[in-house]
Amino acid sequence: MLAAKDWSATTLDPPQFWSPSLRTVVCLCLESRFPMLVMWGSELACIYNDPCIPTLGDKHPAAMGMSLRRVWPEVWDELRPLSAQVMSGGGATWSSNKRLLIHRHGYLEETYFTFSFSPIRDISDGGRIAGVLSTHQETTREVIRSRRLACQRELTAALTRLRTQRSVCTRTPSVLEKYPADVPYSLVALWDGFPSLSAPLAVAASGLGGRRATRRALAVLGRSGVLPEVVNATSLAGVRVVSRLPGWESVQLADGSPAPEIAMMVALRNRTSAAPVGLLVIGASDLLALDQDYQDFVETIAGQISLALMLARSREAERTRAASARRSSLHDALTGLPNRTSFLRSLGRALLQSQRRGGRAAVLFVDLDGFKAVNDTLGHRAGDDLLREIAGRLRRAVRPADVVARFAGDEFAVLCEEIATVGDVEAIARDVVDALALARRGDRPTVAASVGVALSGPGLLDPEELLNAADIAMYAAKRQGRGRYLLYEEGMRS
Repeated sequence: MLAAKDWSATTLDPPQFWSPSLRTVVCLCLESRFPMLVMWGSELACIYNDPCIPTLGDKHPAAMGMSLRRVWPEVWDELRPLSAQVMSGGGATWSSNKRLLIHRHGYLEETYFTFSFSPIRDISDGGRIAGVLSTHQETTREVIRSRRLACQRELTAALTRLRTQRSVCTRTPSVLEKYPADVPYSLVALWDGFPSLSAPLAVAASGLGGRRATRRALAVLGRSGVLPEVVNATSLAGVRVVSRLPGWESVQLADGSPAPEIAMMVALRNRTSAAPVGLLVIGASDLLALDQDYQDFVETIAGQISLALMLARSREAERTRAASARRSSLHDALTGLPNRTSFLRSLGRALLQSQRRGGRAAVLFVDLDGFKAVNDTLGHRAGDDLLREIAGRLRRAVRPADVVARFAGDEFAVLCEEIATVGDVEAIARDVVDALALARRGDRPTVAASVGVALSGPGLLDPEELLNAADIAMYAAKRQGRGRYLLYEEGMRS
């Protein structure tokens, strides 16, 4: 190509008139398998070898003999001081993984190069510096892969121990926003059931211009009809590339610039089934090739998020089971009321509070009269229904802050705090007796309640002792005719 080229349109003479130094360095350049570029004369006319062609892209072959400034005008501001240093005798330069935005495939592309600029001396002209020799190696793929790997590592570290699906959703964009070169914007949406962008369970985004831009992006995606195609894909993974969605031009990045037209969408899935649980949308950088590496990067991120969601979902289920177990251990399964263990804990706290504040606490021990006959005549299902009815009536009969518990069978207890006078607790006990008088026949109820009442005091500061005192008073009420309440007195023990 060099031999056939018409050099009259360049600043260089035909090769037969080149100086020995230029001819020598060009011969070295042409026979090297390493990318080498000779820039000769004040205009830095370019002569290069075959390994340089991928770097030049569609600038080849027009770049042969063209001045450096005309070959790469988009990076001339960065190359000019380097070449000027060499040409002025300031010595060679060295740049490692230098970022250059160049045109070579029809768009402005983010690239990285490690290269040197070295002086070429013209021996026939007294050793004057007549040109620059550049050797280079493109490191774009390595730099970008390293950057994406760092993003994936940070995302794994950030998501590994999150305890809720919502926190996974919100934490993901906060990591991705640190890598705007690969992720100009991101959007993560979670669904509670069948996918519906109109009512997502959680939404988080990075790179977009606030909530308004995020809502606008969701609205555009919802209207586009792309979503069903993504979430209904049969494979558990796979990136769907979309572009030029109607209305997308209204979506802006945080800096006010238009969002990239091309986006990559991946359904987030539960790995135990094909059911989608969310959606990941990542904008494709206009400066990067939308190649398989880029799509694999986005697909890997989606896999990381899906795994984190699965783990968080497992932790949520585990916490729900643990809470249910704790509740079951402290509550009666039939009525939902606290059980004896829970009641004694509450009573212990109430007694400590009453000592500090100088007030009194009271316990009402409630035993149903006639309950056995209900079970014997109507069956245990009717008995269970009656116990649930009793529980509801007890809650309504006492004060809102009072604690109602079921111990076993037809035994219930009520804890009343901040009792100022005996009359206060007697009023509550009367309400309980009246509320539990059920299914009257004539003047007498067929189901009633005997209630024993015990107030805390100098001799009754232990939870078990106070509960025992109320139990004694309850049996005394039964002996006096049932369907009534009695206050505990010390003489009842005998």
